[in-house]
Amino acid sequence: MRIIRSLSRLLGYVATVMMGLMTLLTVVDVFMRYVLNAPITGATEVSELMMVVLVFPALAWIAIDRSHIRVDLLVVKWPRRVQLMVEIITLLLALGTYAIITWQSFLESMEVREATSLLEVPEAPFHWIMTLGFAVLCLAILSLMVENVATIVKGETR
Repeated sequence: MRIIRSLSRLLGYVATVMMGLMTLLTVVDVFMRYVLNAPITGATEVSELMMVVLVFPALAWIAIDRSHIRVDLLVVKWPRRVQLMVEIITLLLALGTYAIITWQSFLESMEVREATSLLEVPEAPFHWIMTLGFAVLCLAILSLMVENVATIVKGETR
């Protein structure tokens, strides 16, 4: 589980760097467009590709840090053991859903042959990044499930 945490954190840092680069590209493009009347060719296309590297690698990091949005108005009033069981069921459903998404993403990545329209950047690597992000998310969800089961078994539910 420590490996999954480290991997998800590393991918999260990659996403963070990508956000900084995307912000820089946007600022420079806007400056060049409105001040110098010379926009960066393909800046929008590059931003779209950068968004893939920003979003999908960060999914596992967000899951591991339990930073997803939660609505727990009722659950917080239940005993800790019941809360953990509900979370395990929720994680199991999420794992099933993301396993299917990961599999379909993998199948799609195997077939992608397109390139972007303006810069003609191959899209396949970005599909593989998406697949990797989903796969690591599945591992992160599995890790959280194991942690919750271990907590219940140890009896640390107070």
